[in-house]
Amino acid sequence: MSDLDSEFLQQQDRKLSAQYGEDSPAARQFDRARRKVLLHDIMAFLRGYRNTLLDFGPLNEALAKGQPADLGMQDVPLEAIRGSVDRYREFDSAFLPKHEGLRDRWQRVEAARRYGLPMRPVDLYKLGDVYFVKDGHHRVSVARLHGDKTIHANVVELTSRVPLKPGLKPEELPEIKAYGDFLRVTQADEILPGVDLRLSEPKYYARLLRHIALFRYLNREPGEEPRTWPEAVHAWFDQLYRPICELIRDSGVMAHFPKRTRTDLYLWITTHFRQINKHLPTPEEMSEVADNLKDIYLAPFWNG
Repeated sequence: MSDLDSEFLQQQDRKLSAQYGEDSPAARQFDRARRKVLLHDIMAFLRGYRNTLLDFGPLNEALAKGQPADLGMQDVPLEAIRGSVDRYREFDSAFLPKHEGLRDRWQRVEAARRYGLPMRPVDLYKLGDVYFVKDGHHRVSVARLHGDKTIHANVVELTSRVPLKPGLKPEELPEIKAYGDFLRVTQADEILPGVDLRLSEPKYYARLLRHIALFRYLNREPGEEPRTWPEAVHAWFDQLYRPICELIRDSGVMAHFPKRTRTDLYLWITTHFRQINKHLPTPEEMSEVADNLKDIYLAPFWNG
């Protein structure tokens, strides 16, 4: 028998009926949750972020790799449950109900909890360190409102190409998804494990992909077949990317670009090499301009 079956609840004694009525404690709790959503919406608007759950679909498509692993039953921190498989628009970022259409079922869950009925474990997907609800949205919502720390769940884990943390915000998703798509297409996370190729602007991943693709054909012996894709990735990394990034690292210049990545600067240097080459100093002039590298040679990147 389901712990949330409305007919079962309505057959209980007056104690349960009193908790489930229009002016019941469950109804008042739902109204309280809706007021909290309004406050969350106002704060989100004023601070420039969206008060929504994370959408599992695009993240799963871009980031998940390998086969799912059934982790079985475990207690999951409620603060780490940040998204939904198919209902991310119906609850806010704190998993509180965003519209009146959720009232009936939400109040039944609340009433069942108040009456002490057992709750079934929720079903979750784990991607990185973030959990997404497959089934049990109302149970998670009620538990969050009551201030519970954990919830009993059946968890299926998916390996993520990109690290995901519970503090992830919806507005960060386009950048994360773009990097995940890049890794999925290039297989760079598998070919170059542990190498961070993130860019601060997702639109430039296509340019980075072209750099790698060129190495299927560059620096080959006459008549030699094009490199396989993994060979091209290794050749690009060993012959171009790593040497330039080592120079960038050793120079300490990244301290001047706190919002940029090393791959950003690599891409800017290789893209603008011809323009840079026209203005490179002679060996005699090198020491004179070294202290002004940021202002003279990297000004376009700095200003960008």
